[in-house]
Amino acid sequence: MVVIPRSTIAMAAIWFVAVAGVSATAWVAIDRAGRDLTSVSTLAPAPLITPAQEAVPTKTRAKPKPTATTKPTTAADPSPTHGHPSIPVPVALPTPVAPPAETGTPRPAPPAQPSPPAQPTAQDQTVSVTGGLISVRCTGEVIALRVAQPDNQWRVMVDTSLPGQISVTFTSGGEENQQRTLVIAVCTNGTPVFSSPRH
Repeated sequence: MVVIPRSTIAMAAIWFVAVAGVSATAWVAIDRAGRDLTSVSTLAPAPLITPAQEAVPTKTRAKPKPTATTKPTTAADPSPTHGHPSIPVPVALPTPVAPPAETGTPRPAPPAQPSPPAQPTAQDQTVSVTGGLISVRCTGEVIALRVAQPDNQWRVMVDTSLPGQISVTFTSGGEENQQRTLVIAVCTNGTPVFSSPRH
């Protein structure tokens, strides 16, 4: 085992302390020098003074003066005149005059139009005869057959050849024992009238 003397250890400690002190002093000096350089570099630069240039007048083209246009002033024109606003003047409108009433003979009233004639009322009449049933209708002087119905074993024949008259014939049986009934219908004053002439 190696034994280091105490004197050697003391000298090494003194040397370490001396080296540390010198290093700290050197770092402090370098730091101050750097701060001084920084403060010098941050000073504002002095402004450069240059002689002012004289302004050269430029030729300007004269603008033409606007010509004043006269505007006719009216009573309701709101533009000022002589520094005072104009006041609208009311204009009286002519009062309408009613045309004079016509004098003279009054015009005759138009003639009244005649009312249309009343339509005749239709009337029906039914009669039962030997051999069947007959029903007619009268509308004024116009006659119309409504029903001509024969009885059992009877035949019917209708004749409308004559104007304003209807003839209805009922027949039954053969040629030897034939039965026949003739009925004629007419309109009298708008009412059906039946007749049965004998043969």
